[in-house]
Amino acid sequence: MPEQPPDVTLEEVKARVRLAGLPIPEARLSLVRGFLVNALRPIRALDSRTVRTVEPAVVFDPAGGPEASS
Repeated sequence: MPEQPPDVTLEEVKARVRLAGLPIPEARLSLVRGFLVNALRPIRALDSRTVRTVEPAVVFDPAGGPEASS
């Protein structure tokens, strides 16, 4: 199994906040980091190779399908 990435760093949190355009005070970044680490924990623990694919992935056509109104 591949090695798990390290926990989220404060620099990564700052980059995510900047990209999202959120006005989060510097004093709250460690709190946000904790929320992010907790939110990502189940996703990082999941081994997607063990999940059985039930159906093909959905493909979206921006132009619309035959049922799209003109």
